[in-house]
Amino acid sequence: MFSVNYKVTISDINYGGHMGNERALLLFQQSRIELFKSLGVTEINVGDNVGTIQKDAHVYYKGEVYLGDELTIIIKNIDIKKASLNFIYSVEKSEGGVVLEGSTIIVAFDYGKKKVVRFSQEFLNELEKIFL
Repeated sequence: MFSVNYKVTISDINYGGHMGNERALLLFQQSRIELFKSLGVTEINVGDNVGTIQKDAHVYYKGEVYLGDELTIIIKNIDIKKASLNFIYSVEKSEGGVVLEGSTIIVAFDYGKKKVVRFSQEFLNELEKIFL
């Protein structure tokens, strides 16, 4: 499990007075960026000049989020494959309660060759230390 704290800002709020639905994917991405940063890599280079690209995403809205809310974005698990990572997320308000759940499939991508490749075993080993 890996988690990141986030405070909801005015740019997260839509005309309905709550967080816009598109922000869920940004929260998921922010947690991945922080996870990768903790491993000394980035989304554009996780090692061996291999980057990542999002293939699929699912979001399940469980509650409303408002300006100033303090959230914890949790990467609960990652299903680790040679060329893809299926991230499972949960977002909770600091006072309790899950407001978002979801998943994203991220694949290894060589931006120079514009094709899907495999992650390095070293990178996968580092993720396994956290999630297995």
